Amino acid sequence: MRKRLASVLIGGIALAGFGAAVPAQAALTTNCNGHAADVTIPGDLVVRAGKACSLENTIVNGNVRVAADADLVADGLTVNGNVNVQAGAYLDLVNSSVTGNVANNGGFGIYLDDTTLNAYNGNARDNAESFLWTYGAEFNGRVAATGGSLLLESSYANRAVETTDTQYTDILDSVVAGALTVTGSEFGALVCGSEVDGHATFASNNVGVQLGSGGALGECEGGSSVWGGNVTVSGTTGHVQVSDNIIRRNLAGTGNESVEASNNRVRGELQGQFAEQAAQRMMRMQAAAPEADAERDVLEQLRSERLTKAEQAAVAAGPAQL
Repeated sequence: MRKRLASVLIGGIALAGFGAAVPAQAALTTNCNGHAADVTIPGDLVVRAGKACSLENTIVNGNVRVAADADLVADGLTVNGNVNVQAGAYLDLVNSSVTGNVANNGGFGIYLDDTTLNAYNGNARDNAESFLWTYGAEFNGRVAATGGSLLLESSYANRAVETTDTQYTDILDSVVAGALTVTGSEFGALVCGSEVDGHATFASNNVGVQLGSGGALGECEGGSSVWGGNVTVSGTTGHVQVSDNIIRRNLAGTGNESVEASNNRVRGELQGQFAEQAAQRMMRMQAAAPEADAERDVLEQLRSERLTKAEQAAVAAGPAQL
């Protein structure tokens, strides 16, 4: 389900540095409040606390900081540096690229559509509602999230994906070229129609773990997934369902409340609870968890409300006096 950034009104832009007397080597910092397009910012860009910045076809030759409770929405943004999103802030990028890393320090949320970046690091222990939602994004480095929620959809991660204590971790129609590790997810983990090339580990998750189609956590189109390494599921409170997968190594389960495996092609061994389940069908427990579609709907509502608010604030602020 692809959601495009709504069009924004574009105004003029003025650039102000430190004056002609500033040495050439001094870094420029540009503040953005309002809307602008078709400009190149030579240094860092800052959206100050509580402000809103809307950009189109803009290049930032430095780092970007979205301060507390601020908003940065952009279509066609190129950042030749890192992006830092502070507590309560929102970042919405479409058709954009970040050569460095994106850090989410308890922000309201981050939405990336057709956007490339290096690594992502999210720390939302103080804001459980924070999220990373991607559609068509590509990560050249590691994706790591602590707290909040994570939904990778139609995206590509060239390195490992690791989440800890998230609300949920869902990976739909995506590729993880490295290892996948999901630990302590409150409302479980769902991997559907995806490819994971490294080992996959799901540990101490609540409610359930669903790998492939089946519907323990939500119905999923194109549910078959391909796993290049071992798949290990342990300590799940709730039901573990593994269906319609190709697993090139071992499928192992230990300490889970209940497990179910069906229609899988496992080229290695069935181990632990999955070996037992193959010999004797285990009772399936119903999981009381939000379905994948419901989770996406919640994110869409959160994004839509915050995006509309940000665009309105940027238009009200007028052309950015940078």
